[in-house]
This record gives sequence, structure tokens and C-alpha cells, in this order.
Amino acid sequence: MSNSAYTRTEHLRALWPWLPLWAAMALLAIFAHGPMPMFSTRTLAVAWEMWAHGHWLVPHINGEPYSEKVPLLFWMIHAGWAVFGVNDVWPRVLEVIFGGVQLVLASLLASRLFPARPWVAKATPWLLMALAYSFLFGLQIMYEVLLVVWVLAALLCLTPTATRAAPRWWLFGLLVGAGLLTKGPVMALHVVFPLLFGPLWNDWARQNKARWYGFGLLGLLIGFALLLAWAIPAGEAGGEAYRQRLFFTQTAGRVVASKAQDLQNHARPAWYYLVFLPVILFPLSGWLRGIVAVPTTLFRRPWKPGTTAALWAAGVALVLLLASAASGAFPGWVDKLLVLVFVLPLFAVLMRQPLEPGLRFLVAWLLPTLLVFSLITGKQLYYVLPELAGATMLVAASVADLRERHKGLASHYALGTWPLSLGAFLLAIVLFAMPSVVPSRFPDNIWLVGMAPYARFFGVIFIVLGALLLLRGRGEMRRLAFAGLIGTVALNALFTLGLWYRYDLTPASLFLAQADAAGRPIGNLGVSYNGQYHFAGRLMHPIARIQVAPGMPTQVDEDDDDVVHDGDTLDDFARHHPNGVIVSYAKHPPANAFRYARLIQPSRTGWLMIWDASTLNALQNGRQPPEPRQPTLLYPQDYWRTRTAMR
Repeated sequence: MSNSAYTRTEHLRALWPWLPLWAAMALLAIFAHGPMPMFSTRTLAVAWEMWAHGHWLVPHINGEPYSEKVPLLFWMIHAGWAVFGVNDVWPRVLEVIFGGVQLVLASLLASRLFPARPWVAKATPWLLMALAYSFLFGLQIMYEVLLVVWVLAALLCLTPTATRAAPRWWLFGLLVGAGLLTKGPVMALHVVFPLLFGPLWNDWARQNKARWYGFGLLGLLIGFALLLAWAIPAGEAGGEAYRQRLFFTQTAGRVVASKAQDLQNHARPAWYYLVFLPVILFPLSGWLRGIVAVPTTLFRRPWKPGTTAALWAAGVALVLLLASAASGAFPGWVDKLLVLVFVLPLFAVLMRQPLEPGLRFLVAWLLPTLLVFSLITGKQLYYVLPELAGATMLVAASVADLRERHKGLASHYALGTWPLSLGAFLLAIVLFAMPSVVPSRFPDNIWLVGMAPYARFFGVIFIVLGALLLLRGRGEMRRLAFAGLIGTVALNALFTLGLWYRYDLTPASLFLAQADAAGRPIGNLGVSYNGQYHFAGRLMHPIARIQVAPGMPTQVDEDDDDVVHDGDTLDDFARHHPNGVIVSYAKHPPANAFRYARLIQPSRTGWLMIWDASTLNALQNGRQPPEPRQPTLLYPQDYWRTRTAMR
């Protein structure tokens, strides 16, 4: 066998069996139910509207330019639709492809960072695919999984290989540009700190600082040039309001404003990521060996002067942050100051430790990125999804170091996966008890009632997983990863069987599709519309937001035309569009809904109803509407056959 053929064979063997296992589970989970509102349905709505109306340059949603996102993911969806036709299969397969590439890139990056420890590269994809939050979010048709691909690939360009020490700057710039076209300027935050602190972990950077920073800056400029190559013509095509939001308001609103009107700001306190770190790192956050390995590897004695004081300061700041999270006692600026006091001493201490280059890279990447995202006002857990790959590398490298320097700790059963095993057994007990306990003790809990009929089957699965996690000996990491992956897929299946009917908007979307095709205007009563009906119903016209109370002032100066306006009252809408359709929502359907509504279906914790506009307006104003010519459609039919609705 030739050397190149042998190398290809080794690379393929390195993907076995974790990549086929993950791909099978991801495909099973992502096709278990339809696209999830609001994440997936909103993305599909934007892609559909761009496709249907030829808005190739400017993303649109509900008839308006959509400044929240940049277009690369939509273009990739369109590429598949051009070949396979418009469907929701291709976008989901695309997300699975992104997830698989992410795992491969994480393994490659780990092999570059820890060339003397091949086990780290083997363990990293296993640990990464075990993360429940990362796996479940990867089932959404969203931008972050694609962003992870560009982040890891860009960081890979900065790391040395066995034959090349210098980074691949042009490719780095192109990948930064791809990330910017996927999620906007936030891409730069995910890659800038390994670049900024390059001399602390990279020998080539330390020896060639001017070239490192000069070419690094050039790479970033190339990336932003690619973004501007789209943004400038898009801003011109989208109009002044879109241009203002795209270039200024959108990003600034997320960074500094606690409340930004009509923006997806997602304002959260500074301690948000620290508090939820165990959640997004589960089940690794329950693996005692990993928990012990990380500080044992990072903080090596003898400590240099000042280390103890810095660690005390960081510890006190962390305790105060947790107290603030529990009680809300501190104002926002104090929380931000405490985050600074927690992260900066840790970073300074670790950079003075005698760590190998791979660990220094991870510290230079993870801690400053965590600090900046904590200080930024807008926060969602999935914003730090790219850093989860780095966190799993850190755990894998720390466990590998533990095996070398502390063999007793590396094999001691007390540091095994038994806490996760106990958790699996407790969950199994709860699942076995649900069919007996829920009907009598929690008859009004829609979540428990929905899952109870299927719970015992999944209880068996978690008993098996718990027993697997109790096993001793070699292969502990793979058993942990397998149990984490299968357990997550099982919970997703339980959700699908018991609760998906509350998220499935297909019946409402198909009804609205008929109304839209017939030229009937559609209004959404009282709440913001996020595009959840547009793709499933292939709607071609916008849905207007209708004010709740009759007689409320509209958002236009004079409402004497027949145009549907956002902000119209129900009176206005029904008067100008007597054949229109209204979508409304309620915690419980009113009694007259079962007589006059056109369609009723569960929606999350409440109910969704579709009405003829004139009928609902008459009821709102205390008038008796004409008797409907057709009975109310009730979905899902199985739900109504097995449950008695309160009328």
C-alpha cells in the first residue's frame, strides 16, 4: 500500500465508529418530528420568502427586509432547493452535515494542538457528541452549527502542522468571511483571542510577531471585505431603515442596550453563562474524573507568587456572582465587575503556568471569549456553541494529562460515571411511576400527561444506560459518550411521542395556505408574528399584526384604505376585509370558539384558533354572528378522540 493510501485509510479509521453512530442518531432525531417553532420555522420562512419572491440579496420575513441575519445559510438552502425542489428535508440534512463536519474539525484541531497525545483527538468528538444541549440545538435549522464549522476551520488555519509552522492566512480570511456571512460580526469574537494572544501559545507567532499580527489583521480585513461586498449592495437594495438596522442598530443594540425596541436583543445578566455552564456541558459536568482533571492539569504546583491571592479573588467573585444569580441582589454593573474579577485573575494565573501550547491555546480562546460574551448585554446559550468544542478538548486533554501524571486518580472508581448512573436510575424510576401517578396527582399538567403513556418504555432505556455507566475498566469515556448520546435521542423521542402535537403547526399552516391562495388577508391577533406559518403553508403574502382591543389607535395616520397594516385594530381589519382570516391565541379556548372558530389546535401551553374576521369581530363587540356553514376543525384528531375538551 502506498504511503498516501495508508494515510487515507488511517484517516477513515479515525472516523470509526463515532461518526456513523452520530450521523444515524442525528438523522433519526431530526426527522422524528417537523421543524420546531420558532427557531427552525423562522429560518425556513426567510429562506422561502427569499426564494418565492426573488429576494436573493436581502433576506425578507413577512414582507419586510430582515436585518437580524446575513444570507449564507439561506443561499445554501436555496442551492439544495434548486436541485431537489422546495422541501424541509434538505435543510435538515444540511444541518446534519454541518454537525458531522463540526465533529471532524474538532478532532483535527485537537490533533494539531496535542500532537504528542493522539488520545485527545480520538476523545474530543466522542465527548462533543455526548453534549445534550449541543446535540438538541443541532436539530434546529439555525445559523450557529454552520458558524461552528467556520470558527473551527479558521482556528485550524492558525495552528501549526508537522510540516508547516506558518498559518494559512488567506484561507483564514476566507473562513472568517464565511462566518461573517453566516452570523455577522460576532464571528470575529470567536476567533480574535487566539489570534490576539498568539505569541503565548504559538512558537511561530512568538518568533514572527510582526508577520503574525500583520497577516492576522489582513485576514480579518479580508473577512470583513467579504461581508461588506454583500452588505453594501444589500443596504442599498433594502432601503434606509434596513440599512440603518443592518449597519448600526442591530449589533449595537445587542452589545449595549438592555432593551432595544423591535430587536431580538435577548438581554441577560452578566452571570448568565457561568450559571448555565453545567447545563450546556452536561453530561460532562457530571463526570467526576473530568471535573477533577481540569483544575489538576491547569493549576500545577509549585505556584508562582501571587497565584494564591488571584485564585482567592476569583473564588470570592464567583461566590458573589452565584449569590447575585440566586437573589438578584446586585445591579448589572456590579455583576459585570464581578465577572471581570473572576475571569481576569484566572487568565493571568493560567498564562503564567507551565502549560503545553495546546492548553495555552484553549485558555487563550475560552476565557476571554467567555468574558466578552458575559459583558455583552444580549445572550443566548447557543451564542457560545463554538466554544463547546474547545471545552471538550480541554476535558479530553486534562484527562489524558491525569493518566500520565496521576495514574491513581485516572483509574479510581470514585471518580467514575456513577453519579450519572444514579441520575439515570432516578429518571427511570420517575418514568416508570408516571403512568400511575400523573392521572391522579397531576391531571392538569399538559407536559406530564402527554408523556405518561410512553414513559415506561423509556424508563427501560435509562435503566440500561445507568447500568452501562456503572461498568468499570477501560472505555469509560466512550461509555459516557454513548450513554449521553442515546439518552438525549431517547428524550427527544419521548418529546416527539408525547408533546410534539403542541408544536406541530401544520394544520393551521395548511388552513392559512388555502386562505392565502384564495386572496383572503390574514391577521395575527395581539402577538408578534415570527414566520411560523409561512414555509409550511407556502404563503405568498404577509400576515399583519392586529391589535388586541377594539378601538385601539392604529400605527398609520389614516386607516381609510383597503391595505392590511400592522397595527390595525380588529374593527379596522374586519371592516376593510370582511373575508379576512384572524389567528388568535388563548390559555383556554372561549366557549364560543367550538361553535364559531374555523380551526382549533393546541399550541405549546395554550391554544391556537383561526376565525373569520367578521365572526370574531362580532363576538368581540357583543354581537351574534351568523351560524357557521361548516363545523369547527379540531386538530390533532387523536387528541380529540381521547380527551374531553372543556366547552
